[in-house]
Amino acid sequence: MTLNHFAVSLRVAVFASLAAFVATARPCDTWVALRDATADHSVILCKNSDRPPMEAQPLVQVPHQKHDASEKVQCTYIQIPQVAETYEHIGSKNWWTFGYEHGMNEYGVAIGNEAVWSKEPLQWGNGLLGMDLVRLGLERGKTAYEAMHVMIELLEKYGQSGDCEHEGEWGKANYHNSFIIADPQEAWVLETAGRYWVAKRIRHGVYSISNIYSIERDWDEAHPRLVQHAMEMGWTKSAKDFDFARDYGDYWGKNSPDPGYMQIRRNATLACLRRDFAQVTPASMMQISRSHLEGTVVEPRWGAAEPFWATPCAHDSPHGAYHTAASVVAHLRAEMPPLLRQVYWASFSNPCCNVFKPFYLHGPTLPAAYALGSSAYSGDSPWWWANRVKLLCDLNYRALAPTVRGVFDQTERWEMDRQTTVEAEALRLVEAGKEADAIGLLQRFVNENCERVEKEYRMLNELLPTTLKTVGTAYLFADYMKDWTSRKGVPLPLP
Repeated sequence: MTLNHFAVSLRVAVFASLAAFVATARPCDTWVALRDATADHSVILCKNSDRPPMEAQPLVQVPHQKHDASEKVQCTYIQIPQVAETYEHIGSKNWWTFGYEHGMNEYGVAIGNEAVWSKEPLQWGNGLLGMDLVRLGLERGKTAYEAMHVMIELLEKYGQSGDCEHEGEWGKANYHNSFIIADPQEAWVLETAGRYWVAKRIRHGVYSISNIYSIERDWDEAHPRLVQHAMEMGWTKSAKDFDFARDYGDYWGKNSPDPGYMQIRRNATLACLRRDFAQVTPASMMQISRSHLEGTVVEPRWGAAEPFWATPCAHDSPHGAYHTAASVVAHLRAEMPPLLRQVYWASFSNPCCNVFKPFYLHGPTLPAAYALGSSAYSGDSPWWWANRVKLLCDLNYRALAPTVRGVFDQTERWEMDRQTTVEAEALRLVEAGKEADAIGLLQRFVNENCERVEKEYRMLNELLPTTLKTVGTAYLFADYMKDWTSRKGVPLPLP
């Protein structure tokens, strides 16, 4: 991405260069391209999920289920009544939560959330996390609009509350949430402040959210007292003057990250989407997810692993506690039959050092091991295979990252070429009434790819430490990494 493509004004760049990065920053990004913006007239949603340094975010798949009328569902902190039927879905799950950072269901609904900070007071008692709302929306919504209203109803009834970090990991964290909710036809932005909310339909083009409110004066639906409440609190002068992002946003509170950094990330993903307009593909979305703002005024000085600003692909440091723990590219295709309508491309840990893998619903399943992982290192967890590769790359990013990309770029090209062939045959089988054969074909494709990737991770986890002995460690924050990895039992070649 060149400086011209990175559409950030000089004023914003200067502001960012003067700002002090705060350790409370919890950056994430979710972005979407609608049918007029993609090469195949699909809808594509992408998210980078940023979490504490060693918190595993495994991938789970839950089947379509029916439930008894008296059944309860245990969310992260509270129980709520279960519904009669929940839908099959794949979700990227912080190991200790009920809910997801992002996910996709059998109807092609995909959701990603972001932390935002508002003037509404935070609640620490019992309630739902934003991550819980993501999962509940996927379990109960057949369209983006229906899932959004599931989430709104639950938000108004139970509120959003509770510590968003596992006790004893990094510290306490609490925030409100914004979401992009997409399906194969449309997408909605839902932004919340306590139990208040505002929603906007994305009718065309592209959209991105980060850890800063995006909806201002143009919305389609809202809490009935949204504007009146702001007036009563003295946040706005009148209904005519009301601007949701300006009036509800808390941009300089003690718990909120510097808004300049969050705006830079949102500007960056939007600029990439606009650059690729009408030609957006899953592959181009993966490239955006790997961006460290190279070629711009905020490019990391020594390398991607040593940033001083928040970048779409975030690497943790003593100055910014979070890194990208998982990424998704949800490819939603209205013209395809249900078996092929949605493809979930998943990456563990930082996508710049890892590989996206395609998964399907309606029959094919992902490997059971993909659901393994916690905040302690485990050689049996695919998430930890990926995160150890990321940590090794961080130790000398310029020397090691090209080796990793040389392996995984070839794998992703193979996946996409193979996908074209496999899906064409699967579609033929579905049209011939042989859906069971199509499911078997897709399952073999998933298994074949996962087996290949496992071999590559094992090879890289052996090769990179050996290479480090030759090239040496060149990492600004080596002491920081040593502290974290020694506590979590991660085997790294650190003195």
